[in-house]
Order: sequence, then C-alpha cells, then structure tokens
Amino acid sequence: MERFFLQIATAFSALALLGLGIAGVILGVQFMHGVGTITVDNYFRLLSGILVGMGIVFLISIPHVERYRERFGILTFMIVLGGLAHLYSVSLHGIPSIGTLFGLFMELVYAPLLWLLQRHVARRAALHPH
Repeated sequence: MERFFLQIATAFSALALLGLGIAGVILGVQFMHGVGTITVDNYFRLLSGILVGMGIVFLISIPHVERYRERFGILTFMIVLGGLAHLYSVSLHGIPSIGTLFGLFMELVYAPLLWLLQRHVARRAALHPH
C-alpha cells in the first residue's frame, strides 16, 4: 500500500512539473504574467525545460519507484534548493500570489516528504524482496 501511495505521489509530482514546465516553455515569461527582456524570457524557457526534464524523470520512475533512491535524492535536492531560492525571493519582495504559496509548499514540504517516503519504501522493499 505504501508503494502504491508513493507511486501516486510521484505521479502528482511528475504531472505538476510537466504542466508547469510545458506551460513555461510555450508561453515564456508571460506564463507568470511577467514582462522582461528577450534574455529574461529565454532564461525562463530554459528553466521551464529543466522542469519538463525533471517531470519526465519522475514519470519514468513510477513503475519501479522503490529502486531509485539516488534519483529521488538528486531530484528532491534540486527542488528543495530551488524552493530555498524561491523563499529568498519572497523574503525580498513578498508573496505575489497563491500560486507562490503552493510552489513553496511543494518545494519545501512536499518534496522532502516524497523523498522520505521513497526512502521508507525502498528500505522495506530491500528487507522483504518478493
């Protein structure tokens, strides 16, 4: 049951990353109702493409989710690090939207919990191989 819950949580993460990433690639900085130079838009699309890649890696991990300790560690580390940068921006400029609060929750709470759940499921799978 825990494995199934981890698969669902991983799928949610993958879909969130894919959705945000694809929207950012297609719409650029306008996705966030922002304005900026060509350079800012280009950089925004680059980072959005990275989100798409992270979403794909989570997505392909779902069938054997208990096997990918290192993969989950790297991905969640990247997400938490981004969340800390996000939090720094909020401390400088305030909270611009509900979406920002959702993002911070996903980056600083959900991702670490996903990592912990994956570790737990991996440990149980190692102790009780089928």
